[in-house]
Amino acid sequence: MTIKQGGNVYLAGVSPQQVGAIRRDDGQIQITVGGRPVYRYAGDTRSVDLNGQGIGGTWFTVGPTGEKATR
Repeated sequence: MTIKQGGNVYLAGVSPQQVGAIRRDDGQIQITVGGRPVYRYAGDTRSVDLNGQGIGGTWFTVGPTGEKATR
Protein backbone atom coordinates (compact mmCIF):
# COMPACT_ATOMS: atom_id res chain seq x y z
CA MET A 1 0.00 0.00 0.00
CA THR A 2 1.42 3.34 -0.98
CA ILE A 3 0.62 6.91 0.01
CA LYS A 4 1.56 10.38 -1.15
CA GLN A 5 4.36 12.13 0.74
CA GLY A 6 2.98 13.86 3.81
CA GLY A 7 -0.19 11.74 3.73
CA ASN A 8 -1.79 10.48 6.93
CA VAL A 9 -2.67 6.85 7.54
CA TYR A 10 -5.14 5.58 10.10
CA LEU A 11 -5.47 1.81 10.50
CA ALA A 12 -8.28 0.50 12.70
CA GLY A 13 -6.92 -1.53 15.61
CA VAL A 14 -3.30 -0.47 14.98
CA SER A 15 -1.47 1.90 17.32
CA PRO A 16 -0.36 5.05 15.47
CA GLN A 17 3.16 4.44 16.85
CA GLN A 18 3.31 1.21 14.82
CA VAL A 19 2.41 2.89 11.52
CA GLY A 20 5.23 4.28 9.41
CA ALA A 21 6.46 4.60 5.85
CA ILE A 22 9.55 3.94 3.76
CA ARG A 23 10.58 5.22 0.35
CA ARG A 24 10.86 2.38 -2.14
CA ASP A 25 13.48 2.14 -4.89
CA ASP A 26 10.82 3.26 -7.40
CA GLY A 27 10.27 6.47 -5.39
CA GLN A 28 6.83 5.57 -4.05
CA ILE A 29 6.15 5.71 -0.32
CA GLN A 30 5.22 2.34 1.19
CA ILE A 31 3.16 2.00 4.39
CA THR A 32 4.74 -0.08 7.16
CA VAL A 33 3.35 -1.63 10.33
CA GLY A 34 5.92 -2.42 12.99
CA GLY A 35 8.61 -1.64 10.42
CA ARG A 36 7.34 -4.22 7.92
CA PRO A 37 6.03 -3.10 4.50
CA VAL A 38 2.31 -3.67 3.97
CA TYR A 39 0.84 -4.81 0.66
CA ARG A 40 -2.69 -5.55 -0.47
CA TYR A 41 -3.24 -8.92 -2.12
CA ALA A 42 -4.98 -8.50 -5.49
CA GLY A 43 -7.25 -11.48 -4.78
CA ASP A 44 -8.75 -9.84 -1.68
CA THR A 45 -11.87 -7.80 -2.34
CA ARG A 46 -13.05 -7.15 1.23
CA SER A 47 -11.14 -5.91 4.27
CA VAL A 48 -11.67 -9.28 6.01
CA ASP A 49 -10.27 -11.39 3.12
CA LEU A 50 -7.01 -13.27 3.75
CA ASN A 51 -6.65 -15.03 0.38
CA GLY A 52 -2.97 -14.15 0.07
CA GLN A 53 -2.06 -15.69 3.44
CA GLY A 54 1.02 -17.91 3.12
CA ILE A 55 1.27 -17.83 -0.68
CA GLY A 56 4.67 -19.12 -1.71
CA GLY A 57 5.73 -19.13 1.95
CA THR A 58 6.45 -15.44 1.50
CA TRP A 59 3.27 -13.41 1.93
CA PHE A 60 1.50 -13.21 5.28
CA THR A 61 -1.20 -11.09 6.81
CA VAL A 62 0.10 -8.57 9.29
CA GLY A 63 -1.00 -8.09 12.89
CA PRO A 64 -1.35 -4.75 14.68
CA THR A 65 2.33 -4.62 15.65
CA GLY A 66 3.79 -5.97 12.40
CA GLU A 67 3.91 -9.63 13.38
CA LYS A 68 2.69 -12.39 11.08
CA ALA A 69 -0.99 -12.84 11.83
CA THR A 70 -2.75 -16.16 11.86
CA ARG A 71 -6.26 -16.85 10.68
